[in-house]
Amino acid sequence: MDSRDYAFKTFGDAQQIYATAHWAKSQTNAPLGIALAFHGGGFVVGSRIMLPMVQIEYLANAGFVVVSADYRLCPQVSLYDGPIEDAKDVYKWCKESLPGLLKNDAALEVDPSRTVVFGHSAGACLALHTGALADPPRAILDFYGVKYTTDPFWFAPLPALAMIPALPKEFLNQVFNEPVSSNTMLSLERATNTSDQPKTKGLPRPDLSVPRNAWLFVSLKDGTQLEAIVQDGDYKRVDPVNYFSEKFPPTFFIHGDDDGMVIPKFSIEAKEKLESLGVETGILLPEGKSHGFDVGIELDEPEFAPIRAGLDFLIEHAKR
Repeated sequence: MDSRDYAFKTFGDAQQIYATAHWAKSQTNAPLGIALAFHGGGFVVGSRIMLPMVQIEYLANAGFVVVSADYRLCPQVSLYDGPIEDAKDVYKWCKESLPGLLKNDAALEVDPSRTVVFGHSAGACLALHTGALADPPRAILDFYGVKYTTDPFWFAPLPALAMIPALPKEFLNQVFNEPVSSNTMLSLERATNTSDQPKTKGLPRPDLSVPRNAWLFVSLKDGTQLEAIVQDGDYKRVDPVNYFSEKFPPTFFIHGDDDGMVIPKFSIEAKEKLESLGVETGILLPEGKSHGFDVGIELDEPEFAPIRAGLDFLIEHAKR
């Protein structure tokens, strides 16, 4: 695997937002497609290094440049003005600028017409937002994504996080003293398969000694997180389901049926809505799997089957 970091956007006082392009050395003869990915983390924590390496390698070996992108994190920016706008901008950058950069820097031929998008949790919400653009991707893959943001679920205490302790507001509110950032190096990144970290399955327990982590998980537990990051109360604007139409690209959903962080009914209902619009769609609901179940799953394990099906959906549609 080869990779290269690029700044795709500048904000504030010349601060830059980065994306990392990955490609397989063995797949450089024919024009490569683009697979753009967005990480999870509740729109509040995380970075582009969270993308599971096995998923990068699978798509790279199938003839893609896999682009894992950062985006500005809430609550310093609103969900719409930060993550959603950055997702749209990096998608445009992938289509318009990345092919030329990779041709000059790595002698790669890239076909931007063969672009697909996927994401995990919060990142899946961002992936779905690209489907409503004037030049949408060939296909979208949603791993247990955030959607239906007007549903009462998002404003009620979350039983799945009942074990999170109460923490002093003074400590939690330290997050608001931080500058706008497009990535963090917090506990969730440790779940990624990297050469210097032990391999783990599923999402780890958050490090609640970090104010940003603590603020996210306490607000999720209390049912106040979405209100705090949307900021203007316009929950319909941030819900990708409101942008579904008969022109939406083929979309595949993967959602563990035991997910208490983002309940699977949202993916089931989104699939049914797209189906009613005549959009090609599919869904898998892995039995007994919870939020982030795909992290740490290796290619040769039985649990990789639904992940493979979703990635193959992207591969198939990029070839059409």
